[in-house]
Amino acid sequence: MHLMKYPLLLSLGLVLLGSCSKNNDDAPAAGKGSVAVKFENYVGSTPLDLYNLGSLDGYSYVNANGDSFGVKLYKYYISNIRLVKSGGGEYAETESYHLIDQAKPESRSFSMGNVPEGSYTAVKILLGVDSARTANGPYTGDLDLLNDMFWTWSSGYIMAKVEGKSPKSTMSDKSLVFHLGGYTGAYSVLREVTLPLTQTLEIKNNGTSTITLKSDILKWFEGDYLIDFSTTSEVMNPGKQAYNISLNYSKMLSVTKVEN
Repeated sequence: MHLMKYPLLLSLGLVLLGSCSKNNDDAPAAGKGSVAVKFENYVGSTPLDLYNLGSLDGYSYVNANGDSFGVKLYKYYISNIRLVKSGGGEYAETESYHLIDQAKPESRSFSMGNVPEGSYTAVKILLGVDSARTANGPYTGDLDLLNDMFWTWSSGYIMAKVEGKSPKSTMSDKSLVFHLGGYTGAYSVLREVTLPLTQTLEIKNNGTSTITLKSDILKWFEGDYLIDFSTTSEVMNPGKQAYNISLNYSKMLSVTKVEN
């Protein structure tokens, strides 16, 4: 069949070809590459292992105060990710909101596309959800209000959660509940951190590099404020306690590996 005799078929083929090429939104543009970002959750030097809901066993970990505990839930928001260039300047991820959930392996990695070529030496991350997005939305994807990470319009998002059990807990069921929130005022728990990379991140045209980060739960309970589960086993409102723990957990992230 000679296509020139069938201009409608030829036009249709060109339209379909064009539409297929536009669907690959993750493909880096010319002069740009991509970065895979991976999170690995730990308790000290031990990979985090969640125990089953309702279990009385699993006091596998010990905090700096000497209190044994187990973890059944670990979730936290990171946002406003920026890669810092060696010669100055930054690349900022668009729509940069991610909910990391230990119970959902697929949530612990994502890709940043269209990163300009160059050498990068650090990554900046906001722990939590910034006040502008909290106040104005949209509340979709990882920010969906159905993700059980939102209190009220005045209190905003729960920026991070740890739930578990400890024999030192003062709760009748020995539970531990730490829900950290508050995005305005003196007791805001929002924390921006700058993390040096273990080696220079080299972004090449159409290349893919990887950054692996470690999140350490133990950092929640030590540092500026030592947490004793016999006196502090539940934090569920914005305020001084949540603020103090946020000063601790601002040190929970570190970069462990860069692969070019």
